[in-house]
This record gives sequence, structure tokens and C-alpha cells, in this order.
Amino acid sequence: MSLLIGIDVGGTNTDSVLIDPKKTTESTKRGVLAWNKSTTTADVSDGIESAIDSLFKQVPEVDKSEILAVTIGTTHFINAVIEKDKARLEKVALLRLCGPYSRNSPPFADFPKGLKLILEGYVGLLDGGHYVHGDPVKPINKTEVLTHVEKIKELGLKAVALVGQFSPMVKDHEDEVAAIIAEEIPDVKIVKSYEVAGIGFLERENAAVLNAAILRFAKKVISSFNSAVSRRGLNCPVLLTQNDGTVVSSDVASKIPISTFSSGATNSMRGASFLCRNDESLKDRSVIVVDVGGTTTDVGLLLATGFPRQAATHSYVGGVRMNFSMPHVESIGLGGGTIVRNSNHNEKVTIGPDSVGNEILERSIVCGGDSITVSDVTFAYNQDSDIHFGNFDLVKERFSSCMIEETREGVKRMLETIIDRMRTSPEPLPVLLVGGGSFIVPTELEGASAVHRPPFYSVANAIGAAMSKISGTINLIKVLPAGTISKEDFLKQCIEDAKDIAQKRGALRDSTVVIEMSHDPIPYIADTFQFHVKVVGEVDYSNLKSAFVFEDTSISVESGGQIVKEVGEVIEDFSIDNINLKEYIPTINSNNEWIISEVDLEFFRIGTYILGCGGGGTPHPCFLDIRHLVRNGDTIRIIDMKDIKKYIKGEGTIIPVAFCGSPTVAVEQLKAQELLEATTALSNFTGRQPDLFFPLEIGGGQGFTGFEVGASSRMNIPIVDCDLMGRAYPTLWQTTCNACLDDYSFSPGAVSNSNGNSLIVSEIANNVLFERVVRIALTELGTFVGVISNPLSHRQVEQCAVANSLSLAWRIGRAVIQAKQESDIENLPSRIIDAVGGPQAGKRLMTGKIIDVFRKLHKGYVFGEVLIEEVGSKRQMVIPFKNENIYCKVKNDEEDPGEIVCSVPDLISVIEVDTGEAVGTPDYKYGLMVHVLGFAPSHQWTSTKKAFDIGGPESFEFYGVEYKPVGEYTKPVSVIEEFGKKP
Repeated sequence: MSLLIGIDVGGTNTDSVLIDPKKTTESTKRGVLAWNKSTTTADVSDGIESAIDSLFKQVPEVDKSEILAVTIGTTHFINAVIEKDKARLEKVALLRLCGPYSRNSPPFADFPKGLKLILEGYVGLLDGGHYVHGDPVKPINKTEVLTHVEKIKELGLKAVALVGQFSPMVKDHEDEVAAIIAEEIPDVKIVKSYEVAGIGFLERENAAVLNAAILRFAKKVISSFNSAVSRRGLNCPVLLTQNDGTVVSSDVASKIPISTFSSGATNSMRGASFLCRNDESLKDRSVIVVDVGGTTTDVGLLLATGFPRQAATHSYVGGVRMNFSMPHVESIGLGGGTIVRNSNHNEKVTIGPDSVGNEILERSIVCGGDSITVSDVTFAYNQDSDIHFGNFDLVKERFSSCMIEETREGVKRMLETIIDRMRTSPEPLPVLLVGGGSFIVPTELEGASAVHRPPFYSVANAIGAAMSKISGTINLIKVLPAGTISKEDFLKQCIEDAKDIAQKRGALRDSTVVIEMSHDPIPYIADTFQFHVKVVGEVDYSNLKSAFVFEDTSISVESGGQIVKEVGEVIEDFSIDNINLKEYIPTINSNNEWIISEVDLEFFRIGTYILGCGGGGTPHPCFLDIRHLVRNGDTIRIIDMKDIKKYIKGEGTIIPVAFCGSPTVAVEQLKAQELLEATTALSNFTGRQPDLFFPLEIGGGQGFTGFEVGASSRMNIPIVDCDLMGRAYPTLWQTTCNACLDDYSFSPGAVSNSNGNSLIVSEIANNVLFERVVRIALTELGTFVGVISNPLSHRQVEQCAVANSLSLAWRIGRAVIQAKQESDIENLPSRIIDAVGGPQAGKRLMTGKIIDVFRKLHKGYVFGEVLIEEVGSKRQMVIPFKNENIYCKVKNDEEDPGEIVCSVPDLISVIEVDTGEAVGTPDYKYGLMVHVLGFAPSHQWTSTKKAFDIGGPESFEFYGVEYKPVGEYTKPVSVIEEFGKKP
């Protein structure tokens, strides 16, 4: 025989199984020869040895030489981060190779305070990094590097994370600095960010820091896994499960332990899929997996592929945002050990969220304890349960029928609520129950077409570990000069390369299938594409021992040892969830200036991206920058348009400010002083100092541009509550100043990339040509610049600006967060529409799943189409985009030519169903559940033919598109007018 062992080491229990992979089609045994569930030990290696011994005691006839591999899933690493365990985490020295960039967004800016206090050991911002076209921002300065290395040595730090701008594309600078550090500090552990994650500077940096912080503990634990297996007489490789349901060698996992962070939930879902794969009623169907433990219940959606649905665009671990792929799992405080209270029989029963956890065998009533748990109440009405622990007589007739019924209904209601959130359509879905506490789940649930509890459900996580597959992934940015290889042929090459990786890792090449694939163009860089391919394949059991070897010999292969938890200092973090939004009032000072708070910034972050209509760039880096300023005492002032005259002399110098460039670049090349340097250059050229600023466009990250220059530590100048678009458009000339004014020119204007390059466009024939000049300059300046156009007068602002656009973004963001606080996610579309002006101003156009995305590059812009299939029907919506969404066409079937139901200048926003937050066009991907909302545009876009020509479908080269207004524009109510002093 050729056998497999799967072990899942959880915080409460360690589950293990022994499986014969050749007998997995058996209807009852599923190839499971033995299984065991035991309490997790303080010394993880002791627990693994005990688990292995237990398996062999059940089948003494099995020879240990027949074991092909031991696969282990563990939550130890992620728990160390979530629990802020100082004993398992170490301080990290973080070195950014960024030149002048990213300095406005300090490292650890979005870490919870308590975790930051534990992990932040040293921060250095150095020369280095690259632009997207491959040129270096600054060369590595070895003297500068050595200066930082000396400081790291003085502090005694042994973990270093290196993050170079665009290092996933050009690795040289991270490799060069790593070599210098290794020579100076031989025993240091170095994490190079390009080995951990892809494009997205802050998210990759966060992942690299967490990986570095957990590295020594992970190596110790993984080494102890190998040692425990070896001590039990098994001569086979040890594999670890990853977040995506695949496995890697223990050697690879010891270098990138972060890849295993969410393997516990994934193992349960993969195990459920394996246990039910012979059920014809579940084949080719998505199913909901409910994993009930002692303390919590995790719920995820298992796709027809047998792999979990992944989180949308970013994942969070311990409050830290990363661009690491993780399964979309919702958790609630419900488990077998959850405490039930009914102190007064006239009061309603309360369930949890606290639990007796792994002390259930001592503290529950059924086991002779004094804590009433959900298990106790379950056993009280279900004496025939196939789960047997404790003494059922202790709960028999212990509880009133009212208490039993209320507990059952409460458990049912909690589960039905979370199942409803995970469903992808109104149609009921099958529900698979796994986990040791799943006996508490009723056999009938609203939203479930059927409830299945497969055999061996209590150890599904260990089975999922044992039967995991192997993956191969390619992520790269590649220049494909014209006349060489086509992107389609290069994509095929990437697929073969990914299969090579999977085969090298131990997969059967012929079994590999592509589960993720994309090739997206990089704006402003000719013939440059970002490729992503992921394949998975069955394990080649005949090649396991040669494919997986634990190479790290730097750590003794002895017991993992007992590690006493040392929880870090509890520090209260700001959380929007702790703010009573119904009572929150923004601060308006005696001068009628709106003083921006951290709460306001949270609203802006969400609202500006929704107004971005798919474009404008993600606000997240700008949000972190401005939040950092506010937390450090900066003052940001917003004024109402009607108060402009109080701040100007004569007609005034009122400057619209904007960033210009590729959204792909913006998430990697973080801001420097582009806007400040462009403002200075223009002021020096014209001799005019700015009186006021305002964002050229409100959509996305552009909505924060006024704050970037107006903050008290920058230029200390107020920002006007207005913009020149009321949304986001892809070009500078698609602004209301062009639509409403006959005498306005963008020139003189200024452009800066904040790396010693500032340009003045002194005079130019028209604003379209100004745009073209800026775009041409972009290619040479790193494809991301700050742009300051010719200042407007007070009269011009009154004539053309979209009033109260910052107020509108604020109101939209408040509506989304309030819906989350009140658990009213299902009514998010109507809440957002109410914030925009009510049903007369907008409507929900469709709710569905993204089933296809196509992108191409043309003249520096990303053109494409996204296809969305409506929930509960076969209707489909196609949305073409040019950075921003252009129109929505609905088709009832393949033969239907379709009807355009909304188009520019109306605002078309795609909103994620689960969060209510906007999905930008760069983040469109298969499987996302979204709402499509349409809003009426500012009247400036529809009042004249000239305006419509600038902002309508023909401006995007879509001719013959009939414009059907989605609603009637309602001017947003000014926040200052509502909450400020009344005259």
C-alpha cells in the first residue's frame, strides 16, 4: 500500500487521518483507515507524535514504510499575529528602496497600534527602486546601506524585510542590498518582498514584514514537525498546506510561512469537497461549507472547481492589509462550547459570543461542569446524537422547553444569516457540515437546498490536508516588443512554465489544469503586460520523496518546545465600528471651516472610490497619507463655495490639482511631493501664489489631492468643496471648465515627478493638446506625475465647478459604513442611492457575478469590457470601460442584441456585494459578486451639446449610443451648510 497522513494542528484540537488514496472512491470509508481528534498540546511536536501513534494503534498491520507523506496544516503562525504574541513574533528592520517616493506613507501606517509596537524595530528609507519601464529611480548607495546596517546591528535585530519599488519586475536592488546585509550580519534572516507577494507596494511590504516577524518561530515549528515525523519512524517528506488549498514542501514553507496563514479554513473546505465528491447531487455545483468548532463557526463558498472562493482584492490578517490570496471566509462566535445564558426565565436566551473553548470536557454541564453550552442544550433535545461525550443524564430535563426552543432558534437564525451572506444567488445552495461541533447545526436551514454531514466530518480539515493538490504560479511583468512574440503565445508559455513549477514540486503534469489566468496591459508603457497564471495538479505519489526535501539545516531537528504565550500590550485602536454614526457630527469651526477628522477620512475613502466610476485610482495610499497627517496633528480645512471671497484678493488664484498616470503604477510608486513641486514650479513661473485648492476630480484617489497640498504642514491653504468632474473621467480635458467656459486654458500648467523633474507648459493651443503633451511626458517620467493647471478665478469656479462634491463623497461613505454597522448589507444599493439624492437620482441596474473580463491598451489607456451575469437569471450586462465605465448594455440571452440602460455622462459604479465598497476597473476579476449602480451626473454635463460631446459616449469613440438618463440630478447638501453655524 501507499498511504498518506493528514494532520491539522488547530488552536483547540489536533486532528489526524490515515488515508489510502487508491480507495478514496469507497462509499463509506472514503479511503480513511484511521482517524483521531485530540487536544492540541503546548509542544506541537508532542501533539503530532501522539496523533501519529494513535493512527498506527488503530491499524497495527500498516507498515510505516508505506507512508508516502505527512501533510500538516497549522494555525499557529496566523494565531501568533492575531493574538499579538510577543513570544512568537520578533521585531523587524524594514528597509525601503524607494528614492523620493512613498515617504508620505510611512511603514507600519496601517498596522494596529499594538502589533506595530511589537514588530517595528527599525525603519530606513533608502535610494533604489525602479520605474515601471525598468529604469532605476536611484542607484543603490552602498555607503547609505551600510549606515543603516550599522544601526540594525546596534539594535540587535535579526529579521530584515526589504521592499524595493517594482521589485516583482526588477529584482536586482533587493538582491544587491540583501547581499550587503548578509555579509555584515551573517545570522540575520532576510525577507525579499518580491519572493512573498506581487505588485502593490504597501500590501507587499506588509506581507514581507509579517513574514519576517514570524520567520524564526515558523522555522522552529516546521523543523519540529519534521523531527516529530522522523522520531515516529517515518521516512517520508513533510508537506504544509497553503492558503489556496495546495501544498508546499516544509522547506519552502519555512521560508514563506505567510503562505500557510489561512490554511486551516481552506483544509476544512477542501476536506468537505473530497468527502462529498461522489455525491451526484453536488457535482459541478457551488456549495456552502459550514465548519463548526468549539468556539467559532467558519463559513465559506466552495466553487464547482473544488477550491474555495477567494477574497476579492485584498486580505487582512490581524488587521493588516495584504495582497495575498486567501479564501473568503466569514466567522461567527458560535461553536459547541459557546455559552448559553438564561439568568431569568422571563428574559430571552443569549448565545455567546464567549465560549469554554477546549475546556468543554471539564466545564460543560454534560461533563459535570457548571457552564451551560450550546452542546448541553443540543444534547438535551437530541439524545440520539452520533456525538457522544459526557453523561447525557446530566442534561436530561435540565432545561425548560422554552429555553431549548429559544436556543435552537437562536443557533438556526445565526447560521441562516451567515449562509445568506455567502450565497451567490437567491437560489438555495447545498450546505456541507464539517468540524467537531457541527452536531449543533439543525438539519434544515433556510437558504439551504439540503444539509449534508459527510462521514468523518469531524476531521474534514485533516482529510483536506492529506488530499491537497500542488500548484504552480507565474506572476510577472513583461515587455513584448512588436514583431517578437504575441501576448497570447507568451501566455501559453507562462502556462507551460507554471506546469513545470508544479511538476517540479511533485505534481503529475498531465493532471494540471489552469484555475487562474490573466494578461493585463500596463498603461503608458508600449507592449508591456502583467501576466498571471496559476495551475493545480494531482500529487505524483511516486515522486514525492525526491520532490520534497527539507533543506534547512540551520535549526536543530529536536522538539518544538513549549512556548509560553506573551501577549503584547493591549492598545485601543481607532475603529470606525466604535463610532455611533447616528450621533456623529463633523467639526465646523467658527469660521465655517470644516476641520477633517479621522472619521471623515473613512467616509471619503469609500465615497470617492464609488464616485470614481471604476477609475480615479484606489484611494487607499492617499487615505493612509492624509490619516497619518491628521493623527500627527495636522489641520485640513474645507470651505463652502459660497465662502470663497473671504479667502481671495480680487478674482483669486484658485488651483485645481490632480495626479496623472497609470493606476497600476499608482499602487506601486507611492506619492512623493509631486503636487507641491508642481505648485512651486507654476508659482515661480507666474508669480502668483495660490489662495485656495480643490481636486480636479472627486473620483478615487484624486479626491484626496486637495488635502495633499492644503494640509497645515504642507501649504496650509483651505480646500474648496467642489471639483471639475463630479466623478472620474480618464482625460484632463473631460472637465466642466472645458464644458462650461469658453475662455479657459490649462496653460500655463506644471508637471512634476518629484525626482528632480518639473516641467512648465507655458502656452498651448488647446486643452486636448495639453493632455497629449502631459501623457507623452508621462512615459519618460515614470508614468505617474502631479499636474497643476492654470488657476481659476472666483467667477470661473462659480460658473463651472461641481458644487459640494466632497460633501457627496462623505455622505456616500457614511451610508456604506452605517449599513455595515447596522447589519443591513442587503440594502446597501438603496442606502447609497439615498445618499446621492434618492430614487429619482439613481438606481440599481443589476446584481450579479463577474464572469469575464477583457482588457487592451490603446493610446496609454486601458480599454476593456466586463461581463456580469445577473443573480437568479441568465441576463447579462456588458460594461465597456476606458479607465472608467462607459455604458451598460443588458442582454436577455445570446441572441439578444441588447439594450443600453445607462451611459456616460451618468455615473456607473460597480460595488462589491459583501462590503459595499467600489471595485475599480483594475480589480475586475472572475467570480466577484457585485451591484451595478447608476447615478445622474451634475447638470453641467447635460445642459449643453458641448458638454455632452465632452462627457458623453462619443468622447470615448462610441458613436450611435442613445443616451437615456438614469435619473435627475440632485445637488448634494453641503456638510458645512447642514452642520455649520447658521446665519
